[in-house]
Amino acid sequence: MCIITLMNVGVSINSVSKNNFLSLMKSYERNFRLLRDLIDFRIITEKNISKFFEAKPNITDNSLRLNICSISNHTAEIKFSYNFFPGNKFIEYVSLKIYFDSKQVEIIDFNRSRKGIQANNIKSFHDIRLRKWYKNYFLHLWLKNCLQKGYSFDLYSKV
Repeated sequence: MCIITLMNVGVSINSVSKNNFLSLMKSYERNFRLLRDLIDFRIITEKNISKFFEAKPNITDNSLRLNICSISNHTAEIKFSYNFFPGNKFIEYVSLKIYFDSKQVEIIDFNRSRKGIQANNIKSFHDIRLRKWYKNYFLHLWLKNCLQKGYSFDLYSKV
């Protein structure tokens, strides 16, 4: 009985490990499902590239804006912006890449996060993966918060 308990704890610890590839891929998949709840993917079309969609739930004064940046056969890049200030001024918040074939989403840029990091050795490689894991964990929390507050984008939210 005690051995079974220890084995379950071991599996549990491994399944949420931040510094492994499987955990990172699972976070990409979870975030894809949340993003699909936030956005009606039918708006992600070539005719909507460079167009803006806006959502503003009743419980907050802040609007969230979605911009469709690019689309390829299996991917799309989108950006979200908030209007924290009066005067309809939006500030870029997060850029994402959606992988439709693998049903994953990844943060490309978050509030001017560092780009162009190169893995020169194995420690750098693990550090990059850990940073990606933390960014995608943040994305998970942010997407859940947007859904809880009532943000959503569909064909009728175009600006």
